[in-house]
Amino acid sequence: MSLFAATLALGQATDGEKKPNFLIFLMDDQDLKMDSLNYMPRVQKYIASQGTTFKHHYISTAVCCPSRVSFWTGQFPHNHNVTDENPPHGGYPKFLSRQLDSNYLPFWLQQANYTNYYVGKFINGVDAKNPGPPKGWAHFEPLVAPWIYQYLNPTFSLNGAPFQAHQGEYQTDVILNKTLNILDVLKSTDQPFLFTVSPVAPHDTVVMSSENEYPEFYPPVPAERHKLLFDDLKVPRKPNFNPEIQDKPSWLKTLPRLNQTRVDDLDEHYRLRIRSLQAVDELVEKVILKLEKNGQLDNTYIIYTTDNGYHLGQHRLGAGKGTPYEEDVNIPFIIRGPGIAKGEISQAFTTHTHVPATILSLAGLDAPEHLDAPPMPVLEAPSPSNDLTEAFNVEFWADAFFEDTWERFTSNSYKAVRIIGEGYNYYFSTWCTGEHELYDLLEDPYQLRNVHPDVIERDPELINRLNALLNVLRDCLGNTCRDPWKVLHPDGAVRNLRQALSRVYDSYYAQLAVFKFDTCQVFNDRTNEILVREQHTPALVIQAD
Repeated sequence: MSLFAATLALGQATDGEKKPNFLIFLMDDQDLKMDSLNYMPRVQKYIASQGTTFKHHYISTAVCCPSRVSFWTGQFPHNHNVTDENPPHGGYPKFLSRQLDSNYLPFWLQQANYTNYYVGKFINGVDAKNPGPPKGWAHFEPLVAPWIYQYLNPTFSLNGAPFQAHQGEYQTDVILNKTLNILDVLKSTDQPFLFTVSPVAPHDTVVMSSENEYPEFYPPVPAERHKLLFDDLKVPRKPNFNPEIQDKPSWLKTLPRLNQTRVDDLDEHYRLRIRSLQAVDELVEKVILKLEKNGQLDNTYIIYTTDNGYHLGQHRLGAGKGTPYEEDVNIPFIIRGPGIAKGEISQAFTTHTHVPATILSLAGLDAPEHLDAPPMPVLEAPSPSNDLTEAFNVEFWADAFFEDTWERFTSNSYKAVRIIGEGYNYYFSTWCTGEHELYDLLEDPYQLRNVHPDVIERDPELINRLNALLNVLRDCLGNTCRDPWKVLHPDGAVRNLRQALSRVYDSYYAQLAVFKFDTCQVFNDRTNEILVREQHTPALVIQAD
C-alpha cells in the first residue's frame, strides 16, 4: 500500500467516540530474565496489577536502534534496514535517510488528529549534525549526543532548538519534571495524545572519547537517594549463569568460565542497574498519579516496556546484549487501559513489531497493509495458546561487545526463528559461521544444550520444517511475516508447526533449499544470503533473489 493509501485507510476510523490517549514508558536495556521488575513495586502496583503482562514478548534484534525502529514502524529490521546503533548502518541519520518518519506510528496518529510528545532517548545519533525533529511529533525533546547516556549531565534539544544541559541534575528526575509540566498543559485539551517517556536507565553510562575508536562504557549511575539500596543483591544464579559446559557456536564457544573477580564485578553491575531503576519506578508513580489528578487516566492506555534485554554472566557472557538468547530478546511488556484485563498474564506470543498495529487498533484506526505484524490480543482474555503469532525471526548483523571489559567479538551475525505453540517451544538458528543451534525450551528453558547435532540425526523432519520456516522469515515482508505457513502451504492446510510435522509432508520439506550466509558481514546484505540444497542430494548453491 502506498503512503497516501495508508493515510486514507487511517481516515476510515470511526468518529464520534472520544479517542484514547497513549502513554509509553520506554526503558533502555531493561532485563526480564534477571527479575528487574521484582524491584519496581510502583510499576507492579500501577501498571501490572491494573493491566496485563505479556510474558512471551520479544524483540528481533537485541540492540537499541533496530529494536526501537521496529517498535515505531511495525517492520522487522531486515525491512526497515536500520540494523545497527550508529552510522552507516544505523542510528538517526540512517532513520532519516530512509524517510521512516513518514511511515511510522507517530506520523499515522498525527494524521488522525493525535498530538504526540516525546521526552528522553529516541535513538542514537541525534546530535548537532542532526538536531531536527522527525515528522509526527508536536513536542520532540530527545536526549542528544554525546550526552545521551550521561546520568548527571542530561542534555536535550526541544524541536531542534539549541541544546539545553542540566549539569549535575539526575537524568530520570529531569525527564520526570519535563513530563509533569507537559501533562499540566494537556489537562486543558480534549485532543488525544501519544506521549513517550524514555529514560536511559538502566543502560550503562557511555563516555565518548576522542582518544579511543570506540566509546567507553561504565555501569549506570543511580540517583544519590538510591545509592545504598540492595547492598547484598546479586545476579540471579540461574542454571545458565557461568555454566560449567558451554554448548554454543561461533565466538561464544571459546569463552572461559568467569573467575570470581569477574563475577563480583557483574554482581555490582547488577546492583547499579537495579538502583538506577528506582528513580524510574518513582517516575512511573508520579506520572500516573498526575494523569489521575487530571482526569485522564481512565481513557489512557499505558505501556511499560524496553528496547532490548540484557545479560550479565549467563552463558559465560560479560555485560551486554546482542545475542539471540532469551536474556536479550525476551523483554518486559505490560499494558493497562480501557478493556485491558487487570492483574493477568497473557501467554500470547508477541513482538515489538506488533506494537504499531496494536495502538492503531486501540485508537479505532486501520493499520497500513505493509506492517509485518498484526495487533496483539490485548483486549482478549489470556489463553494458553495463541493462533495470532506462532513464529518470528531473530536477526543480527554486528560485532558482539562486552560493556564491562570493552572486548569485541566478530562473527556475531545470525538469523534465527523463535516458535511457540501448543506442545512445543523452540529456538533454531543459523550463524554466519555455518553453525546451527536448536534448543527445546520446554525441556531446556535456560538454553544450555544445543540438540541440533542429535536431532538432525534422529529427527531430520523437524530440522527440515524449521529450516523452511527460517527461510521464509529471514526476508519476509508484510503478509509473509504475518502468515509464514501460508507461503509454504498456499492452500492453507497448514497453520502451525504441529500440522506441518504430518508425515505426508516429509518429502516436500526434505527437498526444500535451506538458508545460509555466504560470509560473516556486519550489515544487512541480501546477496550474502544464499540457498543450499542439503537433504540427501548433492550440494547445489542457488543465489537468492
